[in-house]
Amino acid sequence: MNERMTDRETALKGRIALGLMGLSAGIAAWLVIEVLPDRMADAPRFYLFLASLAAAFFTAALALTGPLSSARALVASFVLALPLSGLMTWASLRFGEVGEYLESGHPQVAFALLWFVPLPFVISRLGPSRRWSDYDILFNQSWMIVVRFAAAWLFVGLVWGVLFLSNALLELVGLDVIERLIERQEAPFLLSGLTLGVALAVVGELSDYVSPYLVLRLLRLVLPVVLVVVGVFLAALPFQGLSNLFGDFSAAAILMSIAIGAAGLVSVVLDSDESRRVQGGTMCWACRAMAVLLPALAILAGIAVRERVGQYGLSPDRVIAMAVGVVVLGYGLAYAGAVLAGQGWAERIRRANIGMAVFAMAIAAAFFTPVLNPQAMAANSQVARFASGQVGPEAMDLWSLAHEWGKPGQAAIARLATMRSHPEAEAMTRRLNALESADSRHTFEFQGAPDDAAMLKSDLARRLPVLPEGAVLPAGLLDSLRLWELQQISRACDYKTAAGYPGCVAMLADLSGARPGDEVLIMAHGATGGALVRAYFLDAGGQGYTMRSPDYIEGGDFHRDADNAIDALRSGAFAIRPMQLNALEVEGRRLFFGR
Repeated sequence: MNERMTDRETALKGRIALGLMGLSAGIAAWLVIEVLPDRMADAPRFYLFLASLAAAFFTAALALTGPLSSARALVASFVLALPLSGLMTWASLRFGEVGEYLESGHPQVAFALLWFVPLPFVISRLGPSRRWSDYDILFNQSWMIVVRFAAAWLFVGLVWGVLFLSNALLELVGLDVIERLIERQEAPFLLSGLTLGVALAVVGELSDYVSPYLVLRLLRLVLPVVLVVVGVFLAALPFQGLSNLFGDFSAAAILMSIAIGAAGLVSVVLDSDESRRVQGGTMCWACRAMAVLLPALAILAGIAVRERVGQYGLSPDRVIAMAVGVVVLGYGLAYAGAVLAGQGWAERIRRANIGMAVFAMAIAAAFFTPVLNPQAMAANSQVARFASGQVGPEAMDLWSLAHEWGKPGQAAIARLATMRSHPEAEAMTRRLNALESADSRHTFEFQGAPDDAAMLKSDLARRLPVLPEGAVLPAGLLDSLRLWELQQISRACDYKTAAGYPGCVAMLADLSGARPGDEVLIMAHGATGGALVRAYFLDAGGQGYTMRSPDYIEGGDFHRDADNAIDALRSGAFAIRPMQLNALEVEGRRLFFGR
């Protein structure tokens, strides 16, 4: 009886402690979101520091309380949150405005990574084990944190659902007490925080019942499916060609995502120790095969990113992609090496997981320091490309340099302005003057473009290449183009592709079997590297042309892959494939203009 009372008292104390902690987190969230922004408008970086500190401290404290005592959880959370908030604020100095810094999206991802990944290590080091690298604790606590928060937030949603239904019921008899309560500005924050804390305490009490094992068992079933998909992809790649892979940034992101997910599934199958992992059979062999194939996915993703960098230089997104690629490759090599080394491969993968987690945290932390400054690296790359003659002023993304890449980008603009001896210095000066006076990207891209439609038509009639060789633009086509279309195509013709062709091309082709004669396809290099793809169909009355954009029946759009598409058209590497209406096939895509 006394033992039962002691358990109840312990549970009650835990609920009170986590409830008060959740309530405090709700108060902090209310202050940070609703109260402090206006009062600290003149001190945005200090506000960023306080907001980051509150977010990291309270979420870590809620996650650590239970596995650790309340006192240890609070101290450990503060020790974790303080330097993390400092890094977040320090990196904001790269930008003139905190808002510009946060709009990039990268800091929040690194912040979340540096918040979550250390938590299992803290539990392992400060818990009974006293070993920071106890894989059994690291694995189980990582998943337990996810399950606890998922269950707790589900309960918070349920409480709000009951609250809204209760309010609706009371309103039927003219009572609005609940509505007046929840309409108070602070009420949602306080109630959600209190409910979350109590729910986390209850989930912790029922850890024998609410565990990640069901989720882990279900995830194991996914591994063979992913293995088959990856195997088919790698087997088909030599036959389908690489045009849809290399040079396409989205392909790199897909490959990295699949590789990260596959690595996670391998870890799930291996579980926390030898007694819990799958011991043999199909699942064990699938796990080994997936581990061996991981480097192939990582290498292909790395090559895709490298191709993008070779075509367009570095950007902050590409710097991030390269860093993620290094981490993914590290996982792939570690997993494959562990399997190929023979007996004991599962334990070697577990040890590799610990090392790679520490390495990933180091990479994420470096992005907040001068060691890895994506904006500076990207800005230096773009200036170097212009200085070496790899790219001209028209093809440079000067708007991003000046307005999206922070102080390094602005410094790069200043350096470009001083390159007086560069062969294209005069053109760069015109572009920089237009940049200075423009108030939006759209205004900048078209500012300074000729607004004399007759002159543009005459210029395009002379400069726009027409396929097949010897063909000419049909009469009336250029007269049907609007001024902004003429400006876009004219600017694209100033650009040179990787093969040395102008960044614009027109092609006469039968894209609609239902209409007599040929339609006109125009493909042009866009301001950000994407392809502008349009077809022009003769009106029913034969008096003009109507523009149509394609549906992509196969393959994604060209994103920033205009060079390859234009070069493929110029070299004849395309085909007209009949359907109910004809479609254009080029560079692994099938474009449909029938609608």
